[in-house]
Amino acid sequence: MNTSQKILICGFPHCGTSILKSIIGHIEDVEEIYNETTVITKNSAKKFILGKSPFALDSFFDEKYKDYIKIFIIRNPLFVFSSLNKRFNYKIPNDHNFACYINTLKKFIKYKNNPEKNIYPIKYEDLFKNNYDDLKKILNDIGFQYDDSIFDNSKYTNVIINNVKLVDNKPWNSNHEFYRTWQINQPFISNNDISKIDLNQVQKEEIVNNPYVLQIYPENKIEHNVMYKNKKLDVNSIKKHNLLRKISMHFN
Repeated sequence: MNTSQKILICGFPHCGTSILKSIIGHIEDVEEIYNETTVITKNSAKKFILGKSPFALDSFFDEKYKDYIKIFIIRNPLFVFSSLNKRFNYKIPNDHNFACYINTLKKFIKYKNNPEKNIYPIKYEDLFKNNYDDLKKILNDIGFQYDDSIFDNSKYTNVIINNVKLVDNKPWNSNHEFYRTWQINQPFISNNDISKIDLNQVQKEEIVNNPYVLQIYPENKIEHNVMYKNKKLDVNSIKKHNLLRKISMHFN
């Protein structure tokens, strides 16, 4: 009988499920399942057994998965859909489209605003803040024993798909399995780079005007003087304003 605590990382494609699984998989008492999965059946002698699905299926939050711990990750759609455009040459599959992202985001908002036991929503952007502080809070609450070495990918060789080996040089994006393997072995830092935003006009309009996106990512709304209203700018406001300016310049 498998007595290991099952943990499932889920979210939406290109939101960080793979790299997050690899980082947690560095913990000594974690058995990591490399290939994507929606159900964990493997037996393990370790305290925790970890899998990931790129999607947050409705069923993950039903009675069937009551014994699973779920870590639910979402990412700013500016970068999600720029990455998907690159991967699919702007021909994004239906199950990766903006409507599917919004359905996932609605679930994320639900559990963020109404926390439930063993469901941990976290934004991709918050993984890296303050020396991984938000991520550490989740890891500590689950009961992992670890040190900061787990965040140093140079100490490990991460695997995303069985029998796909890490190559020395960056592969072409079209060689997806090797590219993703190379990608998750890079330093554990945010890859939200403004210069890499690459969206068509329809995508831009959808992202900066959707009310669900703006609940979680209000900085996506292009408002040039939003930070100057009725208050003195502090350092964080200046940083956010600069982000708005960069996004605005990209769109204009």
